[in-house]
Amino acid sequence: MEADANDRAAHAERWPSRMVIKTKYWATEEFIFRPRGAGRFRSAAFLLLWLCFWAAGEALALFLIGEGIWTLVTGRPAAGADEPQRLALALGVGAFLLVWLAIWTVGGVVAIQELFGLVWAEDRLVLEGDSLWRVRRRGPFVSTRVFARKDIRRVFVQPANKALMVQWMSNLMELTDLGTFAERNEAGRRLCAAMELPEGGATAEPAAELPKDWQEAAGARGERLLVPNLKTRRQQAVVVAIITGVVWTGLVLLVYKSLREANLWAVTLMLTVLGVWLARQTLWMLLGRKEWRIEHGRLVYQRRFAGEVTELCEARALELTESRDSDNDEWYHLHAIELAPVSLARPGKTPDKIRIADSIRDPTELCSLARWLSRQADIPFYDRIPTEAEKQAEIARLMTQIAGAGKFGRFVARLIARTARYKRGG
Repeated sequence: MEADANDRAAHAERWPSRMVIKTKYWATEEFIFRPRGAGRFRSAAFLLLWLCFWAAGEALALFLIGEGIWTLVTGRPAAGADEPQRLALALGVGAFLLVWLAIWTVGGVVAIQELFGLVWAEDRLVLEGDSLWRVRRRGPFVSTRVFARKDIRRVFVQPANKALMVQWMSNLMELTDLGTFAERNEAGRRLCAAMELPEGGATAEPAAELPKDWQEAAGARGERLLVPNLKTRRQQAVVVAIITGVVWTGLVLLVYKSLREANLWAVTLMLTVLGVWLARQTLWMLLGRKEWRIEHGRLVYQRRFAGEVTELCEARALELTESRDSDNDEWYHLHAIELAPVSLARPGKTPDKIRIADSIRDPTELCSLARWLSRQADIPFYDRIPTEAEKQAEIARLMTQIAGAGKFGRFVARLIARTARYKRGG
């Protein structure tokens, strides 16, 4: 008993003091991932140099904004100026600096996170009893995520970015992108074995569940609705409302000043257009949305605003397709198809298909959403993503065509084959 207690104490000491796992189970699997490779230090040095310029730009922008506010409030000229700045010029420069500062700040935060990920990072995975724990450290910041073991569908290394992923119910989440590919692959294999999951990311059939970005709601008459996550939409609406408030505050000040200086009306009108557009977007996000009404045998696409509902069209099937962008990343698209106009729709205004959602690199969440909709509305779902065998057959057919185009074609075919073997590590 004393030895077991000492083992548990030593195990707890390895965890950050604020993140000690308290459970009655003893860990069956534990993995620690850290950054690997000497090349990361070159990237870190570049990021460190860039962050020095970022900090200088951040400080300069904050100083200019603060000086501008002080000048407007006190009416005194800025440092090095003989007279106070004109309101139109001050508002224009201030608006530009605020937008630039917001983008610059976000870029700096992302760069700092990337720098921590290169030189001061650790991901710890622990399978302990009925839970899989992920403790993530990036610099001095530590976060913990717990996945219920019964809700884990698969653990796999994503082919596109080689990150270790977990499918938790119908949602995909990254466990770690640290360590080497071999370490992540071994961790995925052992976790699958410990939780009795199919290896290699295989899964018999995605569950018919709603991903986290969607939720089911009830209409005023009790009808079933599929809507985007309302909590996320409210948060987005708050951000847009704050931006709108800032713009309208500047617009009111500009109108007040324009009553005395007629040459400011041109700037006022331009800012008014922006303010009206932002106000419209805010009202739409607060009071409106597009949604799907679930009925037997069909999905009705409709627009809701301030309690008033307008039916746009109806769909009687779903389709999941695949495409590639200019960076050769795989994109997946879920569309509603077999559309028909509703009784109030204008003739000729019904499209061929309507996009429901998109996803990059993995179609699991879209497939789960499609299966859920198909089951709830009793409509067909067509999964038109080609299998790996079909993709290889298409590649072989194209290679045969290229090789048959003469000496240059055979040279290109050999070059492509050699590149493919190199990427596979062969």
